[in-house]
Amino acid sequence: MADSRVVYLDNAATTPVRPEVVEEMIPYFTENYGNPSGIYRTAAKAKQAVAQARQTIASTINAKPECIYFTAGGSESDNWALKGIAESLASVGKHIITTKIEHHAILNTCSYLEKQGFDITYLDVNENGLVNPDVIERTIRPDTILISVMLANNEIGTIQPVEQI
Repeated sequence: MADSRVVYLDNAATTPVRPEVVEEMIPYFTENYGNPSGIYRTAAKAKQAVAQARQTIASTINAKPECIYFTAGGSESDNWALKGIAESLASVGKHIITTKIEHHAILNTCSYLEKQGFDITYLDVNENGLVNPDVIERTIRPDTILISVMLANNEIGTIQPVEQI
């Protein structure tokens, strides 16, 4: 008889939902699934749940609830962050520094920003996937508005020296 256990090795893309999270979410999948922007009773319950989640997260990380935004996932969050910074600082400068081994969400957004007139510098990394902080420093210009370097690479596991950067 063949062993039918599945070993899932793509946790960089998605992970199984913990049972306690599933249990907590069941009411929102079955009863309180209303649009939190709606004006009906189920919507009000959903809106209250979103507000409570926002407050819990804000308290946990010592932030203001109005500074907490929910997205569909990491790629959308990366996209928002880069576009938001670029667009809000475009009057200051249009130079962004990143590495050639960033997540595709970053690289794709940088490509989009290039088409919008931003100048993106893509830095090489060494054989271990590390970017040289001295190279980053030499690449900074008066119009540099952002340096985007992934702390931990999801493909090769490299931990970048962000404190030095």
